[in-house]
Amino acid sequence: MTPALGGTLGVCFDAEIAGEKRFLKTHLPGTPPARALPEKPTCLRGSTAAPSCSTDSDVPLADGTARLCLLMPALLPLAGPMQPAEAAAIAGECSERLGDWRPDHTPTFEQYLASAARALPMLSDRNLIELATADETHRLIARLEERLPKLPAALCHGDFGPKNIMLAGTEPRVIDWEDAFAGIAGYDYLYWLTFMENRAFLQTAAFGRTGLSPEIERAVLVLVVLLKSYLAVHSGAYLKHAVPPQARIAEILALR
Repeated sequence: MTPALGGTLGVCFDAEIAGEKRFLKTHLPGTPPARALPEKPTCLRGSTAAPSCSTDSDVPLADGTARLCLLMPALLPLAGPMQPAEAAAIAGECSERLGDWRPDHTPTFEQYLASAARALPMLSDRNLIELATADETHRLIARLEERLPKLPAALCHGDFGPKNIMLAGTEPRVIDWEDAFAGIAGYDYLYWLTFMENRAFLQTAAFGRTGLSPEIERAVLVLVVLLKSYLAVHSGAYLKHAVPPQARIAEILALR
C-alpha cells in the first residue's frame, strides 16, 4: 500500500491485493466517517448488470475503536471533458438502475428546498445578489416546490461532477455516493452543468435533456447554484472564486 492524494474520507491509499490494483479510502482518527450508501451503487454505462464497484467494512483497531474502510477497483480519471449527451445518458442510466430504491435515512429534496429558504435571504442580506435576482430566484424555487409532487422521483447521486465519473477500462463508472438523496429525475445532469469546467455547455445544453419542463430545469439550475454559493459563503471559499454568486445566478436566469 502507498499513500494517495485526495479523497473525501480523509486518508487514501493505492493498494495491490492478490496482484490486482485497488483504491482504499478511510478517515482520520477522531473524525466521523462519511459513510456511503449500503451496497453503494456504481453505474457502468451500457450494462444493467454491472457489479458493485466498492465494498466497505468497519475494521477494528487495537485501541478498541473501528475505522470505516472502503475498497474499490483502481479507476482512472476521464481522458478529457465529457459531452452533455453522454453525461445525461449516464445520469439517466443511474436513475433507471436504482429504480425506486430508497435507503433508510436518505436526505430528501424537501431538505434542499429548506436550505434554499435559508440561503436566499442570507445572500441578499450580505449584498451578494441583487434584489431583482433574488426575487426571480425566489419565484422559480417556489414554482419548483409547488410542482414537486408531480415531478418524477429518483435517487440522485448528489455530487454528479467530473471527478466522480471515472473509467474502468473504457467504461464510465459513477463513484462516491455519500451525498445521495431522494430527489427528482434530471437533477444530477443539471447539477453536472454547474461545474466551472462544464459552464460553456450551459448556453447550448441546459434545456431539453431531462424530460422536465424548461421552467423546472431553470429552477433546478438556480437551486443548485444558490446552494453552492451558500456553502461557499459559509466556508469563506467564495472570496477566492472568480465568478461571484450574483453573476453565477444571473447567468442561469438569462439562459434562453
